[in-house]
Amino acid sequence: MSYITLPYTELVIPAKNNRPRKIVRRPLLNTKLFYGKAETMFDFSSLVDSGADFCIFPAKYGSILGLDVKKAQSIMTYGIGGQETIYFHKVKIGVFIGNEIWKFTVKAGFSYRMNIEGTGLLGRKGFFDQFKEIVFNQKKKMFRIME
Repeated sequence: MSYITLPYTELVIPAKNNRPRKIVRRPLLNTKLFYGKAETMFDFSSLVDSGADFCIFPAKYGSILGLDVKKAQSIMTYGIGGQETIYFHKVKIGVFIGNEIWKFTVKAGFSYRMNIEGTGLLGRKGFFDQFKEIVFNQKKKMFRIME
């Protein structure tokens, strides 16, 4: 059994509406998406999210891969952001862990409401189920992945 321990990533939330600038730390992994011979030509951060049922990415990224995003199995989801339709496609996800990129094929969801560029969600189906264990240490701002 081998563990990989990774620090949370520091994010700066800019000052807005009389609120001061804020620094937060989150469990993020640099990510790329692949479909056939296409790939996102850029890396983006994805939140390792134990509260997410699925891996979900902005629909724009699916379009970049050449997917007809809405031509897919879809489900209506309900969460903090309200309800939305998610469209599922079989793609390959690559996450950068240490100096390696780990790739696995999953049925990932694409969302038109997820319009913040540079974000994705790595959820229980498609990401967590690829590993024996994922543990978060909130006090130390680190997470551990067991292969």
